[in-house]
Amino acid sequence: MANSFFQFKQFRIEQGNCGMKVTTEGCILGALPTSSDSKPLRILDIGTGTGLLALMKAQQTAAQIDAIEIDEAAFTQAKANFENSPWSNRLTAIHTDLLAFEPNLCYDQIICNPPFFQDNQLGSDSQKNKAIHNANLSFDDLASSIAQLLKPTTGIASVLYPDYEMGVFSQKMEERGFYIIEDIQIHNQVCKPIFRRVKSFSRAKPSSQKSETFIIKANNGGYTEQFVRLLKDFYLHL
Repeated sequence: MANSFFQFKQFRIEQGNCGMKVTTEGCILGALPTSSDSKPLRILDIGTGTGLLALMKAQQTAAQIDAIEIDEAAFTQAKANFENSPWSNRLTAIHTDLLAFEPNLCYDQIICNPPFFQDNQLGSDSQKNKAIHNANLSFDDLASSIAQLLKPTTGIASVLYPDYEMGVFSQKMEERGFYIIEDIQIHNQVCKPIFRRVKSFSRAKPSSQKSETFIIKANNGGYTEQFVRLLKDFYLHL
């Protein structure tokens, strides 16, 4: 059974009422620096769940951060996590469906760890189904929303998917005029298949695409130096 909370160095995630708990891959996405020389002033976290990504970006940047969540229980938990953090004045939780979200501005950065299971048998937990099955957020809907909400020339969107799903989503983004500026392939261990993939997208064509292989665990079962470098400012025991 997952813990009801996850303690980081500078904040605490209460997660007992969320369908999707804190995950290692989510922490990797949250800890990755923005793929730009500019510092984002406004960040949007789509499907915030516990508020993990928004809180990590609040620690990492000075940005104002909006975090939207369709599930009421998860929204309430994220809101409480924000209020109990050191950055409550820069974090705003919004209870809404992405397709109904109409802010009066565009964002410098969008981050998203979306649901991705397709055509799988749904379980009895409707909240968890909403958090992990993409029936509530299709590839097309996410790509179209990012295209509408991101700043036209300077905005960057970073998304986490499994390998196959990332291929499908990348095509949807390319159809909307986006280029891949960064591609990070996450493996649990060396010689293991790709576990997750983080890609960053922009409408500005890059001179070159950054590509990186990221290994979570060493052969001895401990975290790799690569993982420790990325997460040391966040994980309590690194």
